Amino acid sequence: MFRLHLPTISFTVPNLITIAISLIALFLTARNFLRKAGVYVRGVFSTASSRQCDDQYVAEVILENLKDRAVTIFAIYLKLGRHCYLELENLEDKPLILKAFETYQKQFGPIEFYSVSMRRVDLNALFANHKIKKRVVLSTSDGKYTVPSNMRRWSPVYNYFRNYMTIVARPIRTSLKGRDLGGNVKFVIEFIPENGEEEIVLIHPRDYELRMFRNFSLTQESLSSKEALEQFLQKKKEEGKLQSAKIVVHDLQEWREKKHDSYKMEPFKVQYVGAFQYHIMGRLYSRYSNWKTDRANRQLLKKQQDKKN
Repeated sequence: MFRLHLPTISFTVPNLITIAISLIALFLTARNFLRKAGVYVRGVFSTASSRQCDDQYVAEVILENLKDRAVTIFAIYLKLGRHCYLELENLEDKPLILKAFETYQKQFGPIEFYSVSMRRVDLNALFANHKIKKRVVLSTSDGKYTVPSNMRRWSPVYNYFRNYMTIVARPIRTSLKGRDLGGNVKFVIEFIPENGEEEIVLIHPRDYELRMFRNFSLTQESLSSKEALEQFLQKKKEEGKLQSAKIVVHDLQEWREKKHDSYKMEPFKVQYVGAFQYHIMGRLYSRYSNWKTDRANRQLLKKQQDKKN
């Protein structure tokens, strides 16, 4: 009878350490190779409708390169279903070089219409159909690439529709030539010299108490109106106390009345809301409010149908 003798393998601590180090090195090598090989771009798009056009359109596209290598993109499409490719951006003349770990964002406005060759087409049915897949497709130097839709975007507005206690506050700013102006600024003066860089000076209501200029100070009367300030500065220029080829005065109060006309109500103070009040009472109130609105809409629709009958 023959007996098969197998070699005995003994796993000692040094051997296990060597094997572990080898496996870790193999894993890191493979991971580094995969990080640099191929294309991995994820992205997301959003659609919108506007009173400025009859068609639904793509309002924004965001692409994120997750590879440690650049990707050359020649065109961006939105694939609607299986057969329709909507061209969002043609980059043939100037390809987009999406660098390693770089993010690209592009916003689009309303359109006139869609066309295929020389014919006008209507894509609203495809946009409205939630059963068909809508995917971003890229024309790259590596060929066609379908962007996986695994980029999760978040906004507190989503929380508001689930809980009406959610508040989303946004800063309202007034800017002049890229410079943000505060709410306490009354006038903005632009000093434009013949040669050299222009200077912008912000004037507050009580700046007549300060030494704003080297050769003179403002007066309370000069800050009573835009016209009074213009006349005061022009007089100082004629006296030789102010050197500037051109002086432009902007009345921010007049700007605010035009720009912020819908914000005339008194501001309300936002108070702290506890966890129970927000997560429990807020959710219950939101559901009750939605139920009440739905019931009112159903009753209104029923009345309209009864009138037709």
